[in-house]
Amino acid sequence: MKKILFSSLALLVLHTVSSAEAINFDLSMKTGLTALKNDNGSDFNKGTFAIDGTADLGYYIKPRIDFTYVNVDENPGTVKSLWQLAFAGQYELELSDQYYVDPYAFAGLGFEYVNGSRRGFENQAYGEVGAGLKVPVNNNFSIVAETRAIHIFDKNRNDEKDEFALLIGLSMPFHIEKEVPDQDHDGVLNAEDLCPNTPPGVKVNPDGCPIPPKKKIVKAVVPKAPKKIVKIDSDHDGVVDSLDRCPNTPKGFLVNKAGCGIKKRLEVHFKSDSANLAAGSVQEIRKFAQYLERMSHVTVTIEGYTDSSGYFSKNMVLSRQRANAVRKALISLGISPKRIKAVGKGPLNPIANNETKEGRALNRRIEAVIHQ
Repeated sequence: MKKILFSSLALLVLHTVSSAEAINFDLSMKTGLTALKNDNGSDFNKGTFAIDGTADLGYYIKPRIDFTYVNVDENPGTVKSLWQLAFAGQYELELSDQYYVDPYAFAGLGFEYVNGSRRGFENQAYGEVGAGLKVPVNNNFSIVAETRAIHIFDKNRNDEKDEFALLIGLSMPFHIEKEVPDQDHDGVLNAEDLCPNTPPGVKVNPDGCPIPPKKKIVKAVVPKAPKKIVKIDSDHDGVVDSLDRCPNTPKGFLVNKAGCGIKKRLEVHFKSDSANLAAGSVQEIRKFAQYLERMSHVTVTIEGYTDSSGYFSKNMVLSRQRANAVRKALISLGISPKRIKAVGKGPLNPIANNETKEGRALNRRIEAVIHQ
């Protein structure tokens, strides 16, 4: 039963990760102390090393995998160490825009393998809960501090029922994106293709979107040619009407194979070094609000980005403030707050070269990630 449970959890995580268009994930390495005997107070005296990974797939709960080693090192012939593997979900709380720290909480299920044996230490499944605080230092890593509690599911009632751990370490962000230079083979690279799923053989414009067929004028004296079957794409999103589950998708959306929007770069601008929206940005936000009103079943994550100039922590704060400014504007236009999440990504995931003025301008952007 345990093997079936953990195999199912692992397959669920792998399927979710493999189906994502892009993955932002954090790999953390931590060390600290574990308390195993907690009947009369906690005694944190067992050296502990932990590795965990969390993936940001655009949902409020991030899938997380924990691997932990606890050095028990008891007398010869008894227990030497504990090895723990868990699958969990992690939720990051939103604090004030003035401070860029990421508190988080997590919970999940795991299995503890005991290296050695004695009564009271047996291989068992467990449940875990914990909380932590992540503080970005620069573009490459963050400092993370974490506390964790484990409850052993002991059928024989011999094991210690609870274990506690205090850990501190480093967390490093990574970005993986499934990219094919020209996935629809229309001659326009993905980075410049506004219609990335154009059917084979369809002529496209420089943006990679289908060119509407020209009507042929036939003279009366010439017999009419048989009508050609033309695959119509009314909203020019690269998915023909017969396959398009989301008709009338506005221009500029990145869509999936079903023609439903998955990402949109919002052409909004801000005053220099500020989160105040510049003139002309409200109209773009209003258009996006109208799309959300029509697509009432979707939720959206507003992602704010900066270039790499200046201090990393300041850029993270500014990007979050700008994303929240767009979120508040959408709420003021009648969109439910429950449907909108705002996050700041700072200089992470650049789409252009930060060494040039033009590249930095492209990297300063607001993206709306749509969850169908």
